[in-house]
Amino acid sequence: MNFFITTIFLTMSLASSIKEPSFTLISKEKNIEVREYPEYVVARTSTRGGDDELNSNMFRVLANYIFGGNERGQEIPMTAPVLTKDDSDSYNMMFFMLEVEKEEELPLPNSDRVLIERINLGKVVAIKFGWWATKSNINKHRKEIEKYMALNNLEPISDLMVAQYNSPWAIPPFRKNELIYRVK
Repeated sequence: MNFFITTIFLTMSLASSIKEPSFTLISKEKNIEVREYPEYVVARTSTRGGDDELNSNMFRVLANYIFGGNERGQEIPMTAPVLTKDDSDSYNMMFFMLEVEKEEELPLPNSDRVLIERINLGKVVAIKFGWWATKSNINKHRKEIEKYMALNNLEPISDLMVAQYNSPWAIPPFRKNELIYRVK
């Protein structure tokens, strides 16, 4: 029992110490929010098609960059969420670089698989959910967010993005995930 309680408090304390991108909340209804994000610098890697094995490999590529796999051997603070997006051409994973305002402030990656660029999410609709971001959980919440967009005349202008906020060892009921669409 003590191990379980310690694990819960450790998970909660680690989650609160990681920086997240700021946004302006426009509206909220239960677990769905409409937000406005400013522009951010991200480290991105991409490949064709997406699955759990690719996620692990892509995560390692980006983690290597922030843990010193760059021209300066500099460590860069970990942030949340890890954002993934599957579009018609590629499967992308991004880490937010919240300590900088310009790409030039970051060291060049040692890997040509890591790109440093700006992302402007702008206005989004996001739905929060717990547990794991499995295909079935994503599909369930995708239907809910798409219904919300239709009822509120919000037109998506991006492919679906999946945001995962926790480390793999976070206890499932306490995990935080989101599905995000950019909207007009």
